[in-house]
Amino acid sequence: MYRKTVLPNGLRLLSQEMPHTMSVSICLFVGTGSRYETEQLSGISHFIEHVLFRGTEKRPTSRAISESIEGIGGILNGGTDRETTVYWAKAPRDHFVSTLDTLSDMILNSKFDLSDIEKERQVIVEEIHMSEDQPDQKACQLIDTVLWPGHPLGRDIAGTEQTVGAINRDDMGKYMANHYLPENTVVAIAGGLAQKDIIAAVSDQLGGWEPGPNKTRPFVPFKGTDGKRLVIETRDIEQDHFLLALPALSIADPRLYTESLLNVILGEGMSSRLFSEIRDKMGLAYAIHSYAEFLKDTGAVTVAASVDPDNLMKALEAVIRELNLLKTTLTSHELAKAKELSKGRMALRLEDSRHVASWLGGQEILTGEVLTPEDVIRRIEAVTLSDLKDLADELIHQDKMRLSLVGPIADEQPFKDLLGAG
Repeated sequence: MYRKTVLPNGLRLLSQEMPHTMSVSICLFVGTGSRYETEQLSGISHFIEHVLFRGTEKRPTSRAISESIEGIGGILNGGTDRETTVYWAKAPRDHFVSTLDTLSDMILNSKFDLSDIEKERQVIVEEIHMSEDQPDQKACQLIDTVLWPGHPLGRDIAGTEQTVGAINRDDMGKYMANHYLPENTVVAIAGGLAQKDIIAAVSDQLGGWEPGPNKTRPFVPFKGTDGKRLVIETRDIEQDHFLLALPALSIADPRLYTESLLNVILGEGMSSRLFSEIRDKMGLAYAIHSYAEFLKDTGAVTVAASVDPDNLMKALEAVIRELNLLKTTLTSHELAKAKELSKGRMALRLEDSRHVASWLGGQEILTGEVLTPEDVIRRIEAVTLSDLKDLADELIHQDKMRLSLVGPIADEQPFKDLLGAG
């Protein structure tokens, strides 16, 4: 069972003992990401995440930081999303204190050396170029622009070459002063350690982190729009890459487990409807899947695939047909199978200390509530066939569909007609 401890400075610690595990995993979540950025500072959350791996006074180079973890057989990484930034490490449990010291040092004492910032700026520009060169990744970026147009959620998390090029050290310092605060941070730790030892170590390493000014960080709610629903980037390549998306539920909606099960039936795994129909039966795509995204005040269900240009319209029509069939042909067998898949995948993930730490910290930073696996199983089991049908009826409408396309597209009109977008 996990334990929640709030330090006097407001830092939240979630800890869970896994007595038979030889590892320990530490996830340090900061409640900021691309949705908290102004347009001028687009990409700054991601930029800061990169720079924190560059060096501290104690570990003056990126190599010194990585060797402090890899030298004991551990793994160190980080990631920036729309609503959170995470720094994590997994190491043998005997090296817990030194691993925590490295992560704490990165957060509290990074140098932000000007030469390091310039090097990392170029690294991020190369990362942006790499994403641009991958048409499936580009299609993923483009779908956000029609799901959340005119909003920070619709921008690329990495920013643009122009915004990244303009961000300076002073911008980073001000941004961190407003966001990298103990009261806006969750530390989640799971592994083969006693909780009292975890609490003592975190209090020692991070208990002196000073709280910031009592000010609310900017959160711009997404209001929704009925604007543009189609975005196309024409490229002379071998395949068309598409994402077809529907606006859907937020993480705060109690029906999120209904949506998750609906998504499993639609496109998760090789026995899903999309895989069975589009790949196995029709032979139109090597891979096709769907996924559900849950954000604080919005969300989406998205289908992704890559197909031969001659088969694009046929594949899109088949996907839309499968979406519409969810409203009329769901079966109790499919629901039971989706429940077992969801419970089984969760059980497999939670055998790993990093997934346990991520499970605890991710829920706390986004919702302030941590559900146990047993809580989640109860909510999954409570979903009925009627719940699935009602939600499918609510979400799946052709006039709500968004489509992004990257490939050798000659004429956009057939796709506008397909969406009923004029």
